[in-house]
Amino acid sequence: MRQGGLDVSIFHTIGQFSAEIGPIATSVVCSALVVPLMIRARNGERRQGSANPQNIHVEPTSRLGGAAVFLAYVAAVAVSLKLGHMPLTSALPLLLSALPVLLAGLWEDIGQRVSPERRLLASIASAALASALAQSVITRLDLPYVDAWLVYLPFAVPLTWFMVAGACNAINIIDGTHGLAGGTALMMFMGIALIAGDSGDTLVQVQALGMVGALAGFLLWNYPGGKVFLGDAGAYFIGFMYAQLSIQLITRNAEISAWFVIALAAYPIVETLFSMYRRKIGRRTPSMQPDALHLHSLLYLRFVRFGERHRPGDRRLHCAPTLGSGRKERRQPLRRANARVAPRLWLHVAFCLATALALSDNTPALIALIVIYAIYYVLCYRKAERISADTVAQLTPSPRNTYHGR
Repeated sequence: MRQGGLDVSIFHTIGQFSAEIGPIATSVVCSALVVPLMIRARNGERRQGSANPQNIHVEPTSRLGGAAVFLAYVAAVAVSLKLGHMPLTSALPLLLSALPVLLAGLWEDIGQRVSPERRLLASIASAALASALAQSVITRLDLPYVDAWLVYLPFAVPLTWFMVAGACNAINIIDGTHGLAGGTALMMFMGIALIAGDSGDTLVQVQALGMVGALAGFLLWNYPGGKVFLGDAGAYFIGFMYAQLSIQLITRNAEISAWFVIALAAYPIVETLFSMYRRKIGRRTPSMQPDALHLHSLLYLRFVRFGERHRPGDRRLHCAPTLGSGRKERRQPLRRANARVAPRLWLHVAFCLATALALSDNTPALIALIVIYAIYYVLCYRKAERISADTVAQLTPSPRNTYHGR
């Protein structure tokens, strides 16, 4: 009896190990091998136009990293199907639903301008497909009265689409410096994988691990050198997958607070909401008008100015519109400044990850965490704004000259 029990335990351990290692190992290898092909493509030598106020990069770079992330995730799903850790009926609907937002972002990345409004419609189309094909609808928010309304599809479905579109836009907004969006998303998916594994939800766990591996392979090339970017396809696909896995996790596991996935993504969510506020209310500009006034943009200026004090003969380094035209010897300080931004903000994400995991079943505490982080974010932003005050005016876009970007 003891020997039989031991055998069962061994087989269970092996199965659990393959469920965890198989998807992540496959996606890491696939992403790391596919990304160099995207780098060679260099996106048709497309250059980041100077009309884009968010351009802080010094040379043309492929924006096809998101395509590699998608392909790596597909490879991870294929391995999970082969190992029997998830059924085709769960994997295929989600992959099909992701196509509208992925293709809209890819169309933008290969050089065809796609307005923010059309990309928003594409994200809503993907959310609608997920609701129809994968029954992906928010069922609870753990809030009095609100949950009572979520039993009605005319209320729950539009709210689901709004949240999915918001997740896509949130990742797109923080995709501004080397490693920032990729590293942030990696920690967010790791949080979902950890809590799903703890709850015994293998279906969500293997999908989240597939995304973790895909992003890890991408980051090998994206950080710190910035040899490839996620592009809109990558940012929107990542946001879509995070929203969908969050819905699955909360729907399938009643013991996990619905606010766990919100707290886990507190940084990109707060960044998005604050950006809308400062554009619409603070500066009286359209809420979707891009600018170079995000927290990561201001931190970049701060690090450039810090390096400038060590290069007093070159006072042009602080001016973002001229970054693409500098000589080769001016590129290294700019790359170093760019690479310093992500680790600073990864600390924000790591704090939210650790705290959300510890409070995963405590809705009031998670809401308090989000409020506290939002206050901290605003304080960080105001400090960065004061330090970079002399360059903010130069980077504020004119309402008459709007580039349709993030």
